[in-house]
Amino acid sequence: MKKDAEQKPQKAEINPEWSVLMKDAQAGNKLAYHKLLTAIAPALRRFVQGRIFNTDAIEDIVQEILLAIHNSRHTYIPTEPFERWMYGVARYKMIDYLRKMTRHTKNEVFIENFETFLQTASNSNEESVLGKDLQNAMAQLPQAQRKIISLMKIEGFSVSETAEEMKMSESAVKVSAHRGYKKMQDWLVQNGYEDELL
Repeated sequence: MKKDAEQKPQKAEINPEWSVLMKDAQAGNKLAYHKLLTAIAPALRRFVQGRIFNTDAIEDIVQEILLAIHNSRHTYIPTEPFERWMYGVARYKMIDYLRKMTRHTKNEVFIENFETFLQTASNSNEESVLGKDLQNAMAQLPQAQRKIISLMKIEGFSVSETAEEMKMSESAVKVSAHRGYKKMQDWLVQNGYEDELL
């Protein structure tokens, strides 16, 4: 009984019908695929709007995500939640946008946007799951720095709350977080996201 009680219940999908539509689309149902793309476009637009400063680029990014979903639709596993897979594709395309953006902007601006990209929505479990590479990037940080970023960008703590939890000044928390974003950026660069970034 104790073992069963300790098992973490799987969070239900917010839009389970999307998984059904994608499964039908994979089987060749063109109407289901059209319905799916029509349904997910507004959700993806909201997802991008909450993470990208450049409003002029939002629609282009959404279209890039939809194209990536189309090109990789065969990799979706029907028994898995579609939303989690979809937001995973969206995150990688947004990283790709931030990567390309550095060719035209200063490094500090990139870090600001990278920090914003890490900000997760509190009402969606699927959206709050960091991509594997972002998890690996965070793993490169010292424990205290990793905890600061986790508290602020995953658990939703404010700077003051994080400072209290870490027993640090607010300015020290901000400096540590900023340096952490820079280290994460550098790790992503070293692992193929942008050879010409620095």
